[in-house]
Amino acid sequence: MHKDFKKPEFSREELHAALHANEDEALCLIEDADKWAEFKAKLEAFVKKARKIPVLGGMIDDIICMIELADSYIKKEYSDIPVGTMVSIVAALIYLISPIDLIPDFIPIIGYIDDAAVVLFVLGFGVDKDLDKYRRWKENNRKNALDSFEQILAEELAEVIGDGYLAAVIVSEENIIKLLVAMEQDSELPADCIIKEVNIPVKALAEFEVEAEKDVIGVLDETIVRESIKWLNGMEKRTCLEPDFDDRWDDFVIQEG
Repeated sequence: MHKDFKKPEFSREELHAALHANEDEALCLIEDADKWAEFKAKLEAFVKKARKIPVLGGMIDDIICMIELADSYIKKEYSDIPVGTMVSIVAALIYLISPIDLIPDFIPIIGYIDDAAVVLFVLGFGVDKDLDKYRRWKENNRKNALDSFEQILAEELAEVIGDGYLAAVIVSEENIIKLLVAMEQDSELPADCIIKEVNIPVKALAEFEVEAEKDVIGVLDETIVRESIKWLNGMEKRTCLEPDFDDRWDDFVIQEG
């Protein structure tokens, strides 16, 4: 930071004028999905850079949420927000990548203080509550969609199991689900089983932001207890990582599939 620089304080009039200057352009973006898509790409590039800027880094989550909210609104997926508020949000996003600032960008870091001030100004008008409401809506949508996905996956696994009964679900390092399937529901241990393999739908899970190993295991745990899947009597309905299954292989006699 320049030794002679003092952090500026912007008046409400200055901040309001900065937003107002972008309102017409914001309205055009809201009404034109193609123009919005081009602008969104620029915003995403800006966010990658902004993560490393201390002045903006602390509000990146809010900036990303503003982008996602605008995207959902323009795609007509979400409408629980006044159009005037939406215009203010997009106007603030325009300001973030505008070459015209309240203070110049030639001083590193300092040139982003007005960007932060504009975002905080918009959030202070209640947009923070709109973002929280949108986050709840998005999370509920994600949970509902994930629940539907788990039901579909359970039906697919049930089809693989066929007339048999699931005895164990093992996840290998190669993103393979190994299903141990017994043909008799009341088999005593060690039970005769065959192994049927299914690929974990990694790409589909990534769309639900499910990528960490523990989260994948959690989804599979929710899947394998669905009514469409028949289990061998007495078996624990839990997903197991292959290394953790080593001491349980003696409970099964693996037959050729």
